[in-house]
Amino acid sequence: MTQNYYDRLGVTKNASDKDIKAAYRRMARKLHPDVNPNDERAQEQFKKVNEAYEVVGNPAHRKDYDQFGDNWKHADEMRNMGAGPRGHAGGGMGFNLGDLIGAGAANRGGGGFGNFYDNMGGHAARRMRHEGSIVISLDEVYTGVTRQISIGSDGSGGYSVAGRRDLEVKIPKGVPDGRRIRLRPDENTEITLTVKVRSDKRFSRDGANLRADVAVPLLSAILGGEVEVPTMTGRIALQIPAGTQNGRSFKIRGKGLPKMNSDEFGDLFATIKIRLPESLTDQERDLYMELRGIRSGAAHVFSGDADAVVDAGSAGERGGGQ
Repeated sequence: MTQNYYDRLGVTKNASDKDIKAAYRRMARKLHPDVNPNDERAQEQFKKVNEAYEVVGNPAHRKDYDQFGDNWKHADEMRNMGAGPRGHAGGGMGFNLGDLIGAGAANRGGGGFGNFYDNMGGHAARRMRHEGSIVISLDEVYTGVTRQISIGSDGSGGYSVAGRRDLEVKIPKGVPDGRRIRLRPDENTEITLTVKVRSDKRFSRDGANLRADVAVPLLSAILGGEVEVPTMTGRIALQIPAGTQNGRSFKIRGKGLPKMNSDEFGDLFATIKIRLPESLTDQERDLYMELRGIRSGAAHVFSGDADAVVDAGSAGERGGGQ
């Protein structure tokens, strides 16, 4: 790493979540494109700061980053492979077909994939087919990703270390969960991989659209204000109106996932989740009690006025009847 995420935010690795958030806000205000409209360097730094905060500002991502460094996005896969801190696996950093689809390179038909043979027009040569799955993150759905796998052939459809070859699997942007990708490295071999997208703690996915829950303090929902909304490229500010109700969703156009084989993007739906204070100081409790009294009094006054209007109308009717 030329510059790690903590350095980008100007904090140490041991910084608290509160210090990291404060550092991010300070740098984001300083580097924001609205403040530096003609400064490309500042805008690039702004993107990098957002990228850093999206990782170390998220407790789960931060834990993976501290353990695996630049390879944090593949943390689940690397843990399954027995990788240690900073991504050093027992067999090195290369992935092989068995690692990706559930069986070792020396096994035939075991684990999570099968080998299938087709006769080719009655000739002695046979086509060997492999089927399995490859797991990617939502971030890799957003950017697209190229993975490297290794297979070997002993000339008869089986495996051998001596004949091992490296292959690239190109997964396009916006790939849907369950998409099947086929590789034909030679005329006798066919590999079919089913793409499985890991669940993401930030978003739920609906095609190219994303949904995210946004925690909002009670007073911000009552009075209105600015809240932070996560996106695939960093956090953005969303202005919510006064009196925003719990569960209301705001549509943010173009902040979803890319649509496969298209230049268009889906939308992001930010759903408000009002966060109540877990504890109150004596002063806060007094103020809330005072507010409750004011609102109860206002309701009582309104009710009294309504009764007075009814009584006045009834009195008028009686007077007219005499």
